[in-house]
Amino acid sequence: QVSSITRIRSTLDFATHTFFQKYGFLHVQVPIITATDTGGFSEKFQVTTLLGKTSKEEEPVGVSDADVVSLETVKAAIKEKSGVVKQLKRSDSNRESLIVAVQDLQKTNELARQIEAREKSKPVTAVKPDLLNFNDDFFGRPSYLTVSGRFHLESYASDIGNVYSFGPRFQADKTVSSKHVAEMWTVEVEMAFSQLGVRLCILKAHDTMKCAEDYFKILCKWILDNCPEDMKFVSKRIDKTITYRLEYMTTSSYDKISYREAVEILRKVPDKAFETQLQWGVPLTAEHLSYLADDHYQRPVIIYDYPKAVKPFYVRSNEDGKTVAAFELVVPKVSLNFIKREPKLYVQIGTVITGSQNEESFNVLNTRITEFDLSIDQYEWYLDLRRHGTVKHSGFSLRFDLMVLLTTGLIDVRDVIPFPRSQANS
Repeated sequence: QVSSITRIRSTLDFATHTFFQKYGFLHVQVPIITATDTGGFSEKFQVTTLLGKTSKEEEPVGVSDADVVSLETVKAAIKEKSGVVKQLKRSDSNRESLIVAVQDLQKTNELARQIEAREKSKPVTAVKPDLLNFNDDFFGRPSYLTVSGRFHLESYASDIGNVYSFGPRFQADKTVSSKHVAEMWTVEVEMAFSQLGVRLCILKAHDTMKCAEDYFKILCKWILDNCPEDMKFVSKRIDKTITYRLEYMTTSSYDKISYREAVEILRKVPDKAFETQLQWGVPLTAEHLSYLADDHYQRPVIIYDYPKAVKPFYVRSNEDGKTVAAFELVVPKVSLNFIKREPKLYVQIGTVITGSQNEESFNVLNTRITEFDLSIDQYEWYLDLRRHGTVKHSGFSLRFDLMVLLTTGLIDVRDVIPFPRSQANS
């Protein structure tokens, strides 16, 4: 199973580069460490060289022997004192010395246990965050592992055209989920002179949604064409419907609906009680997305024009002032009428691609940063991309590990990542 999944993952990797290179996209490596948060509110991993360093004004208070003595030193003392006890036991000439030596050995053993307990419960940092002076840090400011590379891609797209990147992205989200770990690989795309184009119901050559749909279909087809033996194994051992579902997602047309239309459909569901109360302006939950893709359309569906409150600050506002030009490609877990649903646990992949047209106006973007109560200094370089004018541009992100999960029929993303990194597991 591991070898088949590894080959499928490698094939999807190759298909990604082949697709974008074929259509003239340039591959750009974006930084892993950044001072910018593309979402504005993401749970991030901080990168610093200040851990364990205290200020000169800080004095240790209530320091015990266990805080200043190393475990190696104590173990050496235990060995030495054990030898003394053995020697005293062999000679009965000084019983008081033996009692004192045994008590001393017991105290030393207790000290060793305290140090071991301290090491196990040792915090990540010995310094409180509010005591850190980031001017003394390596980068001179708070820095983080990147959540997304789209901002950096945008700077290249504005200069040389269509670009893409493929690499690890990090989120310090402690939510326990079968679809998320701390480090996940993501394919990110940025296209110059592009927009969503849905309001005219015309999918143009530079329509980002069309590009995302074509890319997704190519990945499904590429696996079927280039991994026949591995897919036979997957069909036999994991999910015997997987080949039919991939074929269906490759050949079918995808429905495109606005967020408002999605809410109207969900409100008309008579016999289904969703756990989260549905109202306009709130994010669609996994349960809502599953109903739309699995039950209503029974195929992948693209939802666009989300309320601006549920999308990042940089997404372009629509003319109505309430929605923004963002979209999600949602895939079903079963979705085929001609496949009998057996008592099997199917993974709910849900959203596999997210995308947006980004705000090109300097003044509008500056206002949005203020509305989100974000630091202008952190996004100054991003604003500079528009300071003297720019072009319409948009892009999307595909969660690569979820794509591997989709093509293998497995139910936990940890099963398709070679070395998964999650909370308390590094």
